Amino acid sequence: MENHEGDRPQDVVGKQICTLRKQLKLTQASLASNAGMEESALQRIEAGRTNPTIKTLYKVSKALNVDIKDLFENL
Repeated sequence: MENHEGDRPQDVVGKQICTLRKQLKLTQASLASNAGMEESALQRIEAGRTNPTIKTLYKVSKALNVDIKDLFENL
């Protein structure tokens, strides 16, 4: 995935989380549970409707078994 001019950082990170989640064949519910968060919060992150904290991104990265820097790969 490539960052397109005008994409907001939260959109790019949300798309990356969604891509990684789907590669692992995880549902939003299972990823959210593994990250210790509400499914609705993960849905907002993936849709780019919120600016997640570093703590939240860290929990998501651990649940995806990737380094946190991998969430920012396409910025």
